[in-house]
Amino acid sequence: MTRAKHIQTQRLTLRPLRRRDVWFLSKLIGDPQVRRYLGGPVPLRQRPNRFRQYLDAPPNVGIWVACLTGAGHPIGLVETGPHKNGTDIEISYQFRPAFWGQGLAREALLPVLADALDGAGSDRIIAETQSANAASCRLLEALGMVEVERLERFGAEQVIFATQPKPPIPQP
Repeated sequence: MTRAKHIQTQRLTLRPLRRRDVWFLSKLIGDPQVRRYLGGPVPLRQRPNRFRQYLDAPPNVGIWVACLTGAGHPIGLVETGPHKNGTDIEISYQFRPAFWGQGLAREALLPVLADALDGAGSDRIIAETQSANAASCRLLEALGMVEVERLERFGAEQVIFATQPKPPIPQP
C-alpha cells in the first residue's frame, strides 16, 4: 500500500490531504452528525493535533480528500491503514452530511479499495462500523464486502466487514 495519489471518478476528485485542508478537516471531525458512530466530535482543542497526525501519517497510510469534480471544495475523507487487530488493512471514511445518500461515498471507496488491494499484499481489506450505523453497513455490503465478525469495542457493538478474497489465478 502506498501514499494517496490522485484518483478521478465520474463525479469526484480524490487527492492527498494538504495543509490548507485544516479548516475542512476541523469542521468534519467536529461535526456531531459525521462523528455520531465514530466516538463523537473531536473537541476543538484536539483538532490541530489530529490534523498534524493526518499530515504526518506513515507511508503505509493513505489519506484522500474527496472533492466534487470542478468545484474543488472538500466533501469527505477516505483513509486506509493498519487496523487495530494488527493484521488487516482497514478502509474508513467520513463525509459531510449534505452529501450523504447520493452515492458519493460509494464512488469514492471503490477505487480506493482497488488501490488498497493492489498495494496491500493482502487478499482482503476490512472496514469496522457500529452495527447501529445501518447506512454504513448497507454501503459496505454494496461495495461487495461481507460481515465477518461482531465484537464490543468503544462501548458499542461493532461489525467487521471484509472484501472477499480474490479467486486464485489458474495455472496452465
